[in-house]
Amino acid sequence: MQFNTKDINFFNKTGWLRIPNFYNKKDLRIIKKKLDKILKNASKKYNSHGREINLINGPNNKKIINSFHKLHDYDYVKKLAKAKKVLNLTNSLLNTKKVKLRASEFFAKPKKVGLGVPLHQDNYYWCVNNSKALTIWISLDKSTKQNGALSYYSGSHKYGVLKHQASYHPGTSQKVPLLKKIKKLKKETPILNPGDALLHHCLIVHGSEKNSSSIPRRGLTFQFMDKKSKINQKMKKRYEKSLNNQIKKRLN
Repeated sequence: MQFNTKDINFFNKTGWLRIPNFYNKKDLRIIKKKLDKILKNASKKYNSHGREINLINGPNNKKIINSFHKLHDYDYVKKLAKAKKVLNLTNSLLNTKKVKLRASEFFAKPKKVGLGVPLHQDNYYWCVNNSKALTIWISLDKSTKQNGALSYYSGSHKYGVLKHQASYHPGTSQKVPLLKKIKKLKKETPILNPGDALLHHCLIVHGSEKNSSSIPRRGLTFQFMDKKSKINQKMKKRYEKSLNNQIKKRLN
């Protein structure tokens, strides 16, 4: 799979890029099957009151996964992330020779009950000092406005790390106010078919609506950063403090 200068220029301008058919139907079937097994294990293994997994009430008040934030604990997922086409794309867009996987997450957004995600920037959580990082978001279902597709404010990655505030929202603990300079930007909601990939810069302002439709909106993510980049410990400490306070309040 080749990525050209046009793709790179579009990403640099907007902060996001859609790659159709990143995985073919056969590969996607295998990925879904493997993830089903992982998630079945995860719902038993990880603490739903902490930061690893978020459960919500599904049909008949049965607890189901809305998001899982520790996919990188599993060798199969790490192998997927190390695939040549994944690394070639990431290196090209970040303009670097070597990247490292910082995390992999799963966003289930189940039909009828999937939670929305407030506007935020990933690097407010990640705290990468030079913001040389991105997310690859793989669509496992058709993703549209109706079932809570991702929306981006194109070009917002050029504003640096914005001030956030606590959201008290499971799975996404911070939110950024819709500032005047962000409102002026074009809001775009790419439609994805199963197997398509979205890539977005760690500074782009983005979020999604809840899923009230009859179709799930599952997404697998790989998060990469330049291997030479460092973590801003001051930023990280501030974020962790806010997150821990929110988790404590959820338990009370």
